Amino acid sequence: MKDWNPEGLPGFFERLRNLSAIRRFGTLPSAHPDSVANHSFDVAVLAMMIADREGDPTLSVERILRKALWHDFEETIVSDIPHPIKHRYQGGRLGLLLEEIVATVLENEAFHELPDDLSRRYAADAKDAKRGREGEVVAAADAMDLVIVATREIKMGNRYFEHIFDVGMKLCEKHRQFRLVDEFCRVARDYLEKGQFVDGVFHENRTTQTDLFSPGA
Repeated sequence: MKDWNPEGLPGFFERLRNLSAIRRFGTLPSAHPDSVANHSFDVAVLAMMIADREGDPTLSVERILRKALWHDFEETIVSDIPHPIKHRYQGGRLGLLLEEIVATVLENEAFHELPDDLSRRYAADAKDAKRGREGEVVAAADAMDLVIVATREIKMGNRYFEHIFDVGMKLCEKHRQFRLVDEFCRVARDYLEKGQFVDGVFHENRTTQTDLFSPGA
């Protein structure tokens, strides 16, 4: 094992912070811009919830969280990969080339400032983020987050995300073997069509909204 010098650590941590500056859906106008950092956190939470809802002791929640947190980390180097390229060309020449580039970046660049044991471990987590049973959970969470982001955009009047919503729902349909995903699929479109919203206040009767600043509140 080669000697490791920690002088690269500050640069790695700065690049980690840059996830919050990398915008997602760069080819679409957004009412509320999303970042890769937001997305990674949301996918980790959703993946944990999917696993917990399953209640399957053979699913490793730790492995799921590791995969989820690193699943887009190559974008600190290659930036956000536009949705049309990432999904439209899967399986084709461009898609295969993209997979090769991402694998190379993860193996040789994304974690190179870290000690060898951490670098290898994190690169493997990132490369295999959507492989295996735990990877299926991460893929399901990724699809759910796509629907959730699109829902928010559409509710703010951004019709550009109507197609993204449909794509996300189709991806979710592929993961309905998970209880939470199945339950989400049953209500997600209805929630959007009814124009429901979240205002930070619990309403036992959801048709009645409370004005916190009214004299009787």
